[in-house]
Amino acid sequence: MVLKNALMGLWAALTTSFYTLILGTIIILSAFFSKTGRAPYMVGRFWAWMIMKTNRVRLRVQGLEKIVKHRSYVFISNHSSNLDPLAVAWGLSHTLRFIGKRSLEKIPLFGWAARRASVIFIDRSDSPKAIAKINKVIKEIKDGISPYFFAEGTRNWDGKLLSFKKGGVVFALKARLPIVPITILGSNKLFPKKALRIKPGVIDIIIGEPIETSPYTEEDRDRILD
Repeated sequence: MVLKNALMGLWAALTTSFYTLILGTIIILSAFFSKTGRAPYMVGRFWAWMIMKTNRVRLRVQGLEKIVKHRSYVFISNHSSNLDPLAVAWGLSHTLRFIGKRSLEKIPLFGWAARRASVIFIDRSDSPKAIAKINKVIKEIKDGISPYFFAEGTRNWDGKLLSFKKGGVVFALKARLPIVPITILGSNKLFPKKALRIKPGVIDIIIGEPIETSPYTEEDRDRILD
């Protein structure tokens, strides 16, 4: 069993590195010809599908009928696995702008490709700079392009929900966009934090009812967060 896990971990690492090398390069090149970032993002979606397909991870998506393809939203979900971004990128039809921590931007090739695919990297230790970047991004959110926040701010260890941070709610209030709550189930069992092997199985993505923010102000952020 130990040998099998080691071999499966090596397989996941090698195939993911290979896909990242090939498709990451394509993402970087395609970004020069895409003002909206849609083209590199579509390549990124294919990258996500390849990793999940190779490791026999399947998706079940519920509630797609609740969202309009060409309308922008602020998606907010839980986060317990590195499979989560891959799952929602492939499972949702919107062009997503993931909000990620600045340290991920420093990973060779991955960071460059992610930046070209319009991932929004935030330095959490520099709040004024992070807020300024978010305010700039708000102007780019339109025609179905939607930010995606993992509200816990980090992956949890055991799949239990951590307390939510306010960034996604504040963004939605500033941008006057509906919030769509997303529930991700099963990813922690397939690829928990610190694991090397991706286990085959199913991830469920449940899309909740959109929450209109137009009746609220930024003073209501704690109420909406609850």
